[in-house]
Amino acid sequence: MKIIIDGTIYSSAPSGGAYRYFNELIPRLSKFPKTEVKIFAQKNHVGIPTGSNIKVAEDSLPTGSWLSEGKLKQFLRARKRELQSVMLRRQFSGFEEAVYHSTYYTPSPLNHITQVVTVHDMISELFKETYDLPHLKTLRKAKAECLKSATRVIAISNQTKKDLQAIYHVPESKIDVVYHGVDYDFFSRICSIEKKQQVLNELNLTTPYFLYVGGRLHHKNFKCFLKAFSQSKVSQDHKLAVAGAPWDEEEIDLIRKLNVEKHLIWMPTLGEHELPIVYQNAIALGLPSHYEGFGLPLIESMAAGCPVLASNTGPFPELAEGAAVFFDPRDEAQMEKSFERVLEDSVRTRLIELGKKQAMKFSWDLSAKKHWECYQKALKEHA
Repeated sequence: MKIIIDGTIYSSAPSGGAYRYFNELIPRLSKFPKTEVKIFAQKNHVGIPTGSNIKVAEDSLPTGSWLSEGKLKQFLRARKRELQSVMLRRQFSGFEEAVYHSTYYTPSPLNHITQVVTVHDMISELFKETYDLPHLKTLRKAKAECLKSATRVIAISNQTKKDLQAIYHVPESKIDVVYHGVDYDFFSRICSIEKKQQVLNELNLTTPYFLYVGGRLHHKNFKCFLKAFSQSKVSQDHKLAVAGAPWDEEEIDLIRKLNVEKHLIWMPTLGEHELPIVYQNAIALGLPSHYEGFGLPLIESMAAGCPVLASNTGPFPELAEGAAVFFDPRDEAQMEKSFERVLEDSVRTRLIELGKKQAMKFSWDLSAKKHWECYQKALKEHA
């Protein structure tokens, strides 16, 4: 079987959840018997996995990244897609038993080839703050086209599956739920005391801290989480360590208003070697989002033995199965109490034990196997 991957993610967003997802899957998929992965990527691609059964065909067309959004860019983007379709047809014509899988909602230009699409979330459909943004309108249109032409659809959680049925009316029989994985050994591995202390000192994590990692867009609900922390008793002798983008102006104003500057530690994006140490030494990880498609930090944290404070909405209850302290993301009082609850020895011990067991259920090898099975099913249905 040949798996054709549209490599859009490797030039448009070479970081984040979707990037990690394909980087974990592609090398594993290439190792299945009689399987070859061929990636069609733009010339400014970054970080594509390599391997004996992984081939990269490079698109020589200009990226146009220097152009600002507008009618001209939309026109040129449409013309470029037409040219890419011609190039793809030449690259992959005559393939038998081939499946096309886009990294970011690029409809297949090859009608005769079986198409599979992964849907990561419904953020642009569910939140009015993002609904009218031009690039997300374009994304939704592309997503709808992919869903219409795909033989099978992969949802990364049952929550995403429900959203697909409710918003895009995708038949349940067409959807496969396939979870992401976690490198359990990597996140649970204990490093030397010297290495741990070096990393914690470099990041200024020298006092007990709660942890928040990732983006802080509206649906992430970070401001509410910050308010709850500032009102909690734990803020007197604990810090809130935040990894991600620098504070924006609204956040700076809120931090001053809450008078919590001295209780916050900001960290840039954490390096691969730092993340397990930061998880392992945190009091707990906070996941206050109103909505997520999945939530990789949840299972990474559990694998590292770090308790989780999470919203009782979206996929978190599904993924944690009781191995977290849950709260209503709209209720600051509940959020505030969750900080205090996780400091109770019995609660903390139970969460660490349950979390490690739960994290063991998530494997990238298993995820790759289920993707391969989905491709096989799609090939039979498309025949």
